[in-house]
Amino acid sequence: MYFCYNYCLAVYLDWFPTYLKEHRGFNLLRMGFYSSLPLLAGTLGDLLGGWVSDIWAKRTGNLTLARRVVAISGFLLAGAAIVPAQLTTNPIACVWYSCVAFFALEVTVGVSWAIPLDIGGDFAGSVSAIMNMWGNIGGAISPLVLAYLVKAYGWEAPFLVAAGLCMAAAALFLESTLPGGFLWSKRNVYQY
Repeated sequence: MYFCYNYCLAVYLDWFPTYLKEHRGFNLLRMGFYSSLPLLAGTLGDLLGGWVSDIWAKRTGNLTLARRVVAISGFLLAGAAIVPAQLTTNPIACVWYSCVAFFALEVTVGVSWAIPLDIGGDFAGSVSAIMNMWGNIGGAISPLVLAYLVKAYGWEAPFLVAAGLCMAAAALFLESTLPGGFLWSKRNVYQY
């Protein structure tokens, strides 16, 4: 799932200003202002995701459910908001949908980093390292894939791929909570 997250993060961090300028026709001043709004929304998402997960876990006593629901909800909302951001003809509406998308994407970060700590025990560093490695691979290939997609299919394609990856990340979190899924291993070592 962290591969999917970092791929999408790189799309927004590396290319959103260029997208607004080249595809949406923003001048440099407007591009600078409007490209900062999703980042501000993302900061709020960072804070909210971990906070909601912790409160939910304390109230229900079910840490697994608290982490998974926040992550699944964040990825689903991010993917769902990216699509209208790309399909709208209104450049300002595109920015506001992108704010929702980036906010929701960042909601997932706190729980993404809490899970290796929750499940790793003495090996939390190793679990975090593997997760981070896959995230960095996603972030590293994102600019290359985006450039090819823009050249071949236009500016909407890389963002729609990002939306699909958000849905894939939500599916991975969902699969991990179903009986027979990864987190339901023989010894239930990942149950917390």
